[in-house]
Amino acid sequence: MHAHYDIWLLMLSVAITGIAGLFTFDMVGHLYQATPNSRKTLLPSFSLIVGTGLWANHFLTTLAIHGTNELGYAPIMHLFGWFFAVITGFLILKLASKPYFNFPAFINGSIACSICIFALYFSCLSGMHSTDRITLIPEMIFPAILLSAFVAFMTSLLLFWAKGYVGKHPMIVKIIFAFLIAGLVSVTHLTLNNATIIDINLLDGSSETTKLAGFTIALSVLCLFLMAFLMMLFFERHGYKMFNFDLLEVKKGSAKSLHATVDSLTNLPNRLGLQDNLNNAISRSERSFKTIALAYIDLDHFKPINDNYGHHVGDIVLASAANRLSAAIRGCDSLARIGGDEFVAIIEGIKSNEDIIPIVERMVNSIREPFLIDRQKIEISCSVGIAIYPGDGDTEKLMVCADNAMYKAKKSGKNQYKFYDVEIESSIDQLLEMQNDLLIAIDKKEFSLAFQPKLCCKTQAIVGAEALIHWHHPSKGFIDPEYFIPTAEHLGLISQINDWMIEEACKTIYRAKDLDIDLNLAIDLSQQQFRNIHLVKETIKRFDNYGVPAQNLTVEIKETSVMNDVQFKRLLAQFKAANIKIALDDFGFHPFTLASLQDLKVDEIKLNKACISNIDKDNSSKNFAGAIIHLAQTLNFNVVADGVETESMRQILTDLGCNHMQGYLNTKPIAEAKLFNLLKKHDLDHQLKNQSSESTFQEVSS
Repeated sequence: MHAHYDIWLLMLSVAITGIAGLFTFDMVGHLYQATPNSRKTLLPSFSLIVGTGLWANHFLTTLAIHGTNELGYAPIMHLFGWFFAVITGFLILKLASKPYFNFPAFINGSIACSICIFALYFSCLSGMHSTDRITLIPEMIFPAILLSAFVAFMTSLLLFWAKGYVGKHPMIVKIIFAFLIAGLVSVTHLTLNNATIIDINLLDGSSETTKLAGFTIALSVLCLFLMAFLMMLFFERHGYKMFNFDLLEVKKGSAKSLHATVDSLTNLPNRLGLQDNLNNAISRSERSFKTIALAYIDLDHFKPINDNYGHHVGDIVLASAANRLSAAIRGCDSLARIGGDEFVAIIEGIKSNEDIIPIVERMVNSIREPFLIDRQKIEISCSVGIAIYPGDGDTEKLMVCADNAMYKAKKSGKNQYKFYDVEIESSIDQLLEMQNDLLIAIDKKEFSLAFQPKLCCKTQAIVGAEALIHWHHPSKGFIDPEYFIPTAEHLGLISQINDWMIEEACKTIYRAKDLDIDLNLAIDLSQQQFRNIHLVKETIKRFDNYGVPAQNLTVEIKETSVMNDVQFKRLLAQFKAANIKIALDDFGFHPFTLASLQDLKVDEIKLNKACISNIDKDNSSKNFAGAIIHLAQTLNFNVVADGVETESMRQILTDLGCNHMQGYLNTKPIAEAKLFNLLKKHDLDHQLKNQSSESTFQEVSS
């Protein structure tokens, strides 16, 4: 049989493939923006369509080259060919619709596509000729498969790049790319044709065979120019880092960089990874003239899960919540876990707020569904705050805006979402002003310590004091700690304030020592302080600098949400080893288990004011306080009652066995000088009392 090809049929094949390519661009765009659940349906459906179009192209091209009356017909082989075409379409669509470029995935996918393309070609050819008439040329098979892999790679790359193209003439670009892809597909088929012989007479060196080979070479050269063009486009968009990889390490990647940007529990981007994704999303939005939304997600009622069920259950809930939130967003969106039970979603391609609402509602509804873990039904919800770029601010302010919108959603009842608005903007301005004031206060040392004496319930002797921070603002006057301390925690400034308090406490104990006063001082530490693994070493170093004993310090811890945390327990053990006493503050106010209390082995528990406020008026309050005091003393804990204001309260606490007390019954918080005078007076009264007792004893003896 002599070589034969129909140029018009070949051109028709290219034209049909080009038109199909235009539809393929839209399919890739839909897959890119689809939710994971929708994608499960769309990807197989689109694969059938694209695969059928690919099979039609090969069928037409085969007819164009081998279309003689001598051709046979084997339907089953064409069915096999269609199957391999669908698999090829599936692989290309999956690669092209990925949100981020992944070189190893593209390489592996392209190799798989090349094998399927060869199987498609051979099946189509076998459908028209009996297999005994087909001869493969061994030295041509490998180059043909290699070229098939290259074509699959470039086709996937074109589709991947074009789905995010935001130039002035996207349709023209897509038409050009669609017909370039059509040409690439035809090049693949023609190259595979050169690797097969249908009849030995085809090798007679006819002019038609020469023309066909020349046509193949010309199209191959076109592929090389196309590759250079694509590389320039990618270099312009992504920079040199896109192609800066090591083939030997491409599978493993950089463990260090991966660890730096990925949350180990959920495998989502962490705060650092979120910042990279946000910067990239903003760049895309500026090119496409579309906006992006930042959704700040906080799980409601999550802390009691750790307290009641343990951290291992809490981790499972967090991982499950991450999966649900990931399923609620679209393929073009991204999700990150920035710490604790807080997540952030970047929602791209937004034209109006109405585009955001269905996505956010899916997220809220997904978390609302109960979690079944270890046969336990756990119910939580989430609060979501939404900020829009660029309307609500730049990159730095966007997170603050979304965070504050989330807090508004919590204050409004939780289990809902709120958009950033003018009312929240006013609170943002106040927050930023407070942040600036706190930074100045830290720098200029505008804080001071006041001291609340701690007394023995029975004798009312002073046994120590609690150091309380005061802030005298130059223009605003006294600012209540209950107002600025939570703000400092929210802004991440509390560690600097706590460090200052420890330093000042050491100075106070040192000055008391110079006056022959053995002062035991208690200070509050924030949960954020316990993230510092060197906390105890730094505290001991401060005590050593002033030459004061560590046992004169008591550390009070209010946060109970970290009681099962390994680092927290490790630091507590280090405090104990350094003879620094530990007090559990606000006891009776937070949910707490007896097992956790016994495991902590603290020195002291401090009853919350709410536990004792009605003990002189209500028997149930009295019985509740008595039960806690009895439990604590059974575990060898010292018990301090906070908020004692009347003599009747003191007497009842004494009868219940409470050790120490604080409150306005004796005095309000006082300055250091007044505390020292009070302690001196107390020591003098104690000495006079002892002398009086000795005199009375001597008189009685005589």
